[in-house]
Amino acid sequence: MRKIFLIVMIIFTTQVTLAQVKKINGFVSDATGTPISGANVNVKGETNGASTDYDGKFSIEVKPGSTLVISYLGYETRNVVVGESSTIDVKLNSAASTALTEVVVTSLGIKKSKKSVTSSIQEIKAEELVRVKDANLMNTVAGKIAGVAVTKSASGTGGSTKVVIRGNSSLTNNQPLYVIDGVPLMSSSTSQPNETFGSLAGGNTDGGDVISLLNPDDYDGMTVLKGASAAALYGSLGASGVILLTSKKAKSQKSNLKFSSVTTFDQAAYLPKFQNQYVASSAAGASTTWGKNPDGTYTKGNFKDEVEDFFKTGSTQITSLGFTSGTDTSFTTLTYANTTASGIIEGNKLNKNNFGINQVNTFLDNKLTVTANANYVSQKINNRPVNGFYFNPITAVYSMPRGGNSLEYYKQNFEVFDPSRNLMAQNWITTPNEDSQNPFWLIKRNASINEDRFFKGRLSLDYTVNDWFTLSARYSYDRLESIFEKEIYATSATSLSHINGTYINVNTVGSQNYGDLLAKFNTNINEDFSFNGILGTSFSKTANGSTILNSGRGSGGLVYANWFTLGNFVNNSENQQVAGGNKEIQSVFSTANFGYKNYLFLDVTGRNDWSSSLVNTDTNSYFYPSVGLSGIISEMTKMPEWISFGKVRASWAEVGNDLPSYLTTPSSTIVGGILVPPSVGPRPGSSLKPEMQTAWEFGTEWRMFNNRLGFEFTYYDSTTDNQLITVAAPSTDPNGYTNYAYNGGSVQNKGMEIILNGRIIQKDKFSWDATVNYSQNKNIVTGIPEELGGQIVLTPSGSNNYRYVLNEGRPFGIIEGKNILRNADGKILLDGTGNVQLTDWEEVGNANPDFMLGLSNNFKYGAFNLNVLIDGRFGGEVMSLTEAINDYNGVSKATGDARNNGGVVNIDAVQADGVTPVTTMDAFQYYNNVGGRNKATGEYVYDATNVSVREISLGYTFNTKSLPFLQSASLSLIARNLFFIYKDAPFDPNIALSSGEGLQGVDVYGMPSTKSVGLNLNVTF
Repeated sequence: MRKIFLIVMIIFTTQVTLAQVKKINGFVSDATGTPISGANVNVKGETNGASTDYDGKFSIEVKPGSTLVISYLGYETRNVVVGESSTIDVKLNSAASTALTEVVVTSLGIKKSKKSVTSSIQEIKAEELVRVKDANLMNTVAGKIAGVAVTKSASGTGGSTKVVIRGNSSLTNNQPLYVIDGVPLMSSSTSQPNETFGSLAGGNTDGGDVISLLNPDDYDGMTVLKGASAAALYGSLGASGVILLTSKKAKSQKSNLKFSSVTTFDQAAYLPKFQNQYVASSAAGASTTWGKNPDGTYTKGNFKDEVEDFFKTGSTQITSLGFTSGTDTSFTTLTYANTTASGIIEGNKLNKNNFGINQVNTFLDNKLTVTANANYVSQKINNRPVNGFYFNPITAVYSMPRGGNSLEYYKQNFEVFDPSRNLMAQNWITTPNEDSQNPFWLIKRNASINEDRFFKGRLSLDYTVNDWFTLSARYSYDRLESIFEKEIYATSATSLSHINGTYINVNTVGSQNYGDLLAKFNTNINEDFSFNGILGTSFSKTANGSTILNSGRGSGGLVYANWFTLGNFVNNSENQQVAGGNKEIQSVFSTANFGYKNYLFLDVTGRNDWSSSLVNTDTNSYFYPSVGLSGIISEMTKMPEWISFGKVRASWAEVGNDLPSYLTTPSSTIVGGILVPPSVGPRPGSSLKPEMQTAWEFGTEWRMFNNRLGFEFTYYDSTTDNQLITVAAPSTDPNGYTNYAYNGGSVQNKGMEIILNGRIIQKDKFSWDATVNYSQNKNIVTGIPEELGGQIVLTPSGSNNYRYVLNEGRPFGIIEGKNILRNADGKILLDGTGNVQLTDWEEVGNANPDFMLGLSNNFKYGAFNLNVLIDGRFGGEVMSLTEAINDYNGVSKATGDARNNGGVVNIDAVQADGVTPVTTMDAFQYYNNVGGRNKATGEYVYDATNVSVREISLGYTFNTKSLPFLQSASLSLIARNLFFIYKDAPFDPNIALSSGEGLQGVDVYGMPSTKSVGLNLNVTF
């Protein structure tokens, strides 16, 4: 009986013991909720353990009361006691020495330990992209990344942005490659303006870019790969640097709905200064404001300065919703955003809708992860602002003769009935011409529409074969359709339109197919040596084409006035279909990273591209290698206690910049039934090659005083050879080419970057963090062929005294103009008639800054936070043709001051004999010979140095404990471009007329920049 009882007790005890072992399902994330893959989960005092999967999840069997020890490189270890719950949600805070363990996103979307990275990269967290939100997320990057110049276009809300990393290095393309979740984003297929006057095909219209269409709320952060070695794995796609975006993803066992609303009000800022005392001549047809009385004095009058009234208060509203939900094996993210904006010019409106879905599912015990992502964007912009003279309402607003009918009169009476033609005709002070039309006629009767429809879809498979080997396959498809439509009514300027009007419709469709296959290895060879690497192959296939409908001017035009339809075209002379650029690149690549004792790392990459654009050349295959080495000094040797981390790194790489499509296979087109030979073809006897950039860099990073102070320094040197150059072809060319293309010339960039960050004050309720980004870049252009006279013109002058050029031995981007002719003593040398003389073409400015500086401050006090970003560009010059023409027309404040000075301008001159001094000149005579677009434009060059308060955000985070349905809520007062601390130029020098390679460093009636103030509300349910 005892034996039986003893057996029963043993069985019972065993059952109780077994019943105490339970299965725990857990989720490990960082402080922001992002899953941590590969975290270690161990039972304290036992050998039992597990690790988190790709989605931060783990399962483990333990006894109640046991302690789980959860750790991951770069984060503080957490001890969690197992209670009654079978689920555990753990957040790991960053460890004190984050420099040793920080993980960053690198090429192909692969995460690496930052200490092993051998080149310069810099990150922007998600909150930085949306704190002071802009319709174009790249505008929020200005001043935050060392070595990255972000220049907003003068085309208003939704306009494109020029981004240059470490200086201009190419004659054809300096924009970086954008990559989302490791997959390249298609580049824009639309063009950028490069004409001082403007385009006859609707004006200098910003063609837009794909990055401006994205929703900032969809992304969890940004990483900038600056150097060639960092971008070498992208081959010919990444020659100008790479900007990586990472999509947001749902969290396990969580669902939330996030609502964000940003409302800002925009005002025109930094307008030219005008005179409001002197009027135009009373003679009919006076086009300038230089009226004189019979006694020779200048005519005064009473009138209101209406320029400021022309610009209205604009507004931008960005509303976004994001829903995320996650289970153990399925994660869903749905997003929607709507952007509506009303510009500072009447009739300029924007409406954009973003839809997004990101679905992640795991299968086969979390070994297989399937991700499907899709985004769709539709955008419509009415009357997108233009620059230059053509179709630009600002030209007439600034230049209209003062003293006659007011601008308000012409607003109310912009058209009048013309009985002879039985239509409403333009009503203006003078006969409408190319640079002077009723601005309200241009707004209402030369209206334009820009529409964009963009789709991006991605599918990826990740299969974990074992703990050291993973296979990944990705495919993406991008498609962008852009439509530009302009209706130009009869009685518009005849140099820009047919007598019956002109209709323009341009439909451009671009697409990109991309796919890659990656084999990823990550293992420890032994206790001292580690290895991770990738073997991969990819393809990228792009296609672009346009259908252009243009009723034309002259012999073309419309049969019946103001009927804007294809059936009303007089002829087909300007209609055409253009194959803009079909190209395929096939690639194989590999990367290997060897680590020794976790403090010495060797990184080697190689990529070979085969490009269809290199057909009919010596070879269509090019290899792009890189090698880098990094060492953690603070781990190699004992350092003083006040040094938390020390690292040195060096790297070398070669990357390329591919040729444009069809350059090696030129073909004729048909326009209006006429065979048109290709304009550019290969130079006989030469073989075209891609640009090749060879670069090396050295850097060091240090963190001190328990990471309270951080310092990073980088020096780089890159040379880009084989620049693509065109020269005029002889008229006898058998193929009908008007230009030959060949390789020649080099662009060298040298510079340094310094990043300094520190926690200046750390108290229980108050903290102050600051970051300084400093960068300096010097470039020089060499090897320009002698037959080009040592000069390459990027923006031709036409009949204006401005051109943007490359000169042998000078920096990339020289501004040339004409100056007042002076003698050896610096005195103005007048001609025989007593007028100012001009020099020939000469360098008057350099569009490149000497250095850039950004200062970011973050203050926190309790639930309040204040962020202030100061952005500065020092050195360089800009030219203002706007000021020159305002002087010529007699409307500027300078001309009013001269007339107040007795009607004369004080000068230091000598007569033609070189001896007789001249100290004054009649105001009209002076500005008639110095002002204007084709006179002494060198007098209108200004120092581009400026320091601005780029962003301000003052926010409050609400306590939601008493509101259980809310997870978080915050409200911020925000401002952008609030004011300049210092500025010399009469306009905002941080605004560009084009995001292309030309038309830089100049203002030609560009849209004035705006300062914005608003509110940012964020609520999470």
